[in-house]
Order: sequence, then C-alpha cells, then structure tokens
Amino acid sequence: MTIKKRIFVSNIRMVLLSLGAFAISVRIVMFLMYGSGRPSREILSQLRESHSQDMNLARGILIMVLFVILVNLINSYLTYRMIKHIVKPLEPLNEGVRQIHENNLAYRIDYKDDDEFRLVCGAFDEMAAKLEASLNEKEKNDRNRRELIAGIFHDLSTPLTSIKGCIEVIETGTTPIPIMQKKYLDIMKDKAEVMEHIIDQLFLFSKVDLEEFLFTMRSVDITSAISEMIEESFHEYTSRGLDIKFTEKHDDVFALVDVFMLRNVVDNILDNSLKYKTKNRGQMEISISVVNGFVLLSFTDDGSGVDEDMLPKLFEVFYRADPSRSKKGSGLGLAICARTIERMDGSIYAELPAGGGLAIVIKLPLVSEPLQQGHI
Repeated sequence: MTIKKRIFVSNIRMVLLSLGAFAISVRIVMFLMYGSGRPSREILSQLRESHSQDMNLARGILIMVLFVILVNLINSYLTYRMIKHIVKPLEPLNEGVRQIHENNLAYRIDYKDDDEFRLVCGAFDEMAAKLEASLNEKEKNDRNRRELIAGIFHDLSTPLTSIKGCIEVIETGTTPIPIMQKKYLDIMKDKAEVMEHIIDQLFLFSKVDLEEFLFTMRSVDITSAISEMIEESFHEYTSRGLDIKFTEKHDDVFALVDVFMLRNVVDNILDNSLKYKTKNRGQMEISISVVNGFVLLSFTDDGSGVDEDMLPKLFEVFYRADPSRSKKGSGLGLAICARTIERMDGSIYAELPAGGGLAIVIKLPLVSEPLQQGHI
C-alpha cells in the first residue's frame, strides 16, 4: 500500500475512532452522574429543572476534556504507526549513503515494498550505477592519459636519439666522404618525418577526440567512395608490398560520412596491415555487405593476427598487442579510426578470420537516399 493510501486510511480510522471516543465519553459521564441504571424520563425532567447552570457547564467541560484526551491518544498512536512506516525505508537509504561515502559504489538497495520509497531507492541505485560508471571512466581516462604521455615519450625519443647521433657523427668530422654525409642526412630526414607524422597523428587524434574537428558530412555511395580511394592509393601500397583486392561490392548503398576522414581511416587500416605483414607481399581483401540497415566495410589481411582477448584493446591509444611491434608504429592509427567512426555515428571492431590474419570491420548506418551536405 502506498503512503498516500496509508494516510487516507489513517484519517478514516481517526474519524471513526474519534466518534467512538466521543460516544464512550458521553457514556462515562452519564454513568458517573446516574449510576449503572438508565435514568427515567421523570428523573431526567427533575434533573433538568434542578441542575444549575454551573453543573451543566462542568459536565460539558468534562466531556470535552475526555474527548480531547482520547483524540490525542488515538492521534499519537496512528502517528507512531505512520512514522514507523516512513522511517523503515530510510534505514537502507542511510546505509546506502554510508556505503557510497566509503566508495563502495557497487552497493545497491534491496527494497521490495510497493510504495513511493521504491522509486527513491531505485533512483538511488541508478545514481550509484552512474557514479560507478563515471569513476571507472575517469580511471580509464587517467590510465589512457598516462599511457599517452609514455607513448609520446617513447615514440619521439627513438627518432630523436637517431637524429642526435647523426649530428654528433657529422660534428666530429669522422665522415669526410660526401656520400656518407648524405647517408646520415637522409637518416635525419627520415627520422624527422617520422616525428612529424607522429605529431600530426597526435594533433588529429586530440582534435577528433575533443570534437574540435569539424566534420563535413554528406551522403555518398560507399562502394564508389571506397573504390576511388583504393584506386588512388593502389600503386603506392603495391610498391610497398601490400596487394589490395575489392572482393565484394554493393551498388547504391549510401551512408552519411566525411569523405576526407573516411579516407584517413582507410589509409590507417592499410598502413597497419602493411606494417605488420608477415610475408614479403601482404594481402588485403576489402568487402562491403549490408546487414539490418547498416553497411559493413571489412578489411581482412593475412598477417599474424592477435590473441582474441586483445581484440577490444586494439583501438585504445598507444596500445600494441605485441610490445615487440613498438618500433613499427605510433599506436595512434586505430585509435584515430575508432574516434572518427564514432563521430559518424558508426562503430568499428576487430575480428579473427577463419583463415588467419586480422579483420577490421567498420559499421555505418545506411541512409535511404543521397542527402545534402552538413556539418557536425
């Protein structure tokens, strides 16, 4: 029973009990005045004539006093019962607050009565769950921030050390042969380009992650867009040892994307496969499928793959499934891919194909027809 119903029933009881108390008070006064027998009409008539006005006043006062006393007693009893019902659910609430104060955010209130306090306890549990999720997210962000700083330090210190070493060799004059000097200068240039690439990737990641990068969204035919991207970069990746095949296509499949940022995602995925290929020539198969209102872009390579429990972590900042791979990349590429696709209202995940290697799958919501350009 809800508290409102309890109060209503309590008021009805109070009225009924007060009427009963009034009747009992009158009966007691009559008994005191006339004894156990019922007064006759003659006696009553005589009493009306003989009793003075003071007696009538005293009798009325006595009745009122008894009535007030009984009403107060009844009201106190009913109030006590009502307070008991109200205080009872406050005890688990108080315990819940104490548990939250002690950082036990996993604590939940087990309240089963069907009244308004059930909603309060439910709201408390929801608040505790949000606090727990917020704390976990904060801890994750702090951990990612520490890993980010450590990753930046590692990835920039390596080429910087090489550049300093080359400069020291040139300064000592131990490389008088011009061809050797050019070799060291080329090394310095390559390492500087590596540092520049890392900084550019880091800058792009921070802009996308903080949603400061303006996306120009428009509806495009995914098959045509991916085909154009592959055609433009086909020879570059082929010359570097990665063969690309477009194995499955769908015509007139539209999605709302930023073409420039989608191209960046595709390039990062291809670069990732190129860095971690295990053969002289790596293979990359790209396919497009439509499932339940979404278009799926699958990029499957024939590399070594990763352990299954590592799949969700591939898109974390500076995460590398194998520490020995640290010299091959900055660890920002797939993290940028994840943030970019999320900004397009899509998702990205990794799978282990049956034939080995690694598959990166991009999932984007379909649009029924071409839409006009917009910004987010």
